[in-house]
Amino acid sequence: MSQNTAAQQRKRPPHAARDLILKAATEAFLAHGFSGASIDQIAAQAGVSKPTIYSHFQGKEQLFAAIMNSICDNFEEPFVGPNADTEELSTILIRIADNYTRAILQPGVVAMHRLFVAEAERFPELSRRYYEVGPRRVHQTLASFFKKRMARGEIRKCDPILLAQFFAAVVIAPMRTKRLFAIDAEIDWKAMDKQNREAVALFLEGCRKH
Repeated sequence: MSQNTAAQQRKRPPHAARDLILKAATEAFLAHGFSGASIDQIAAQAGVSKPTIYSHFQGKEQLFAAIMNSICDNFEEPFVGPNADTEELSTILIRIADNYTRAILQPGVVAMHRLFVAEAERFPELSRRYYEVGPRRVHQTLASFFKKRMARGEIRKCDPILLAQFFAAVVIAPMRTKRLFAIDAEIDWKAMDKQNREAVALFLEGCRKH
């Protein structure tokens, strides 16, 4: 390491070095996978020394865990809004679908999802946390919303969690499958919005009380 680089490191506050390391590690894991990424690569990308990395993290496993935990901490529930109990059902479902697809189909989110699935067996506890604060939280939030609408007689009664899972799948599955397999490089959001409206219409048709 050059004297200039060493001097720059000394000037950085500890949290700044940690943030640089996490950013570099994320890029390395996405580019090379967990097994292919090395501490040397991460150090070079972050512009720090290997001892600096080990002063913050014990190794690649702890780095990967820190990245996954950071992403889990930043998950947000689908936007329902303050008027969820009074707004027309199809209108709010379209808004939820639009917000959900835009959150889940971001390139970085898809890439990290692909990586987490690939490393699920190596990090079972972290993978469970990712599921709990990601997909499961979405399903629970939607289920609570659907349960209220069932009580009002707007949709037929059934298992609200199952209904939430169906709704999330019909909205997100077609495009996310293509994104996970790198079929479509870009998303046509005009077409995506049209698909969301058709998905909501089909969903409501299936939920109609007989």
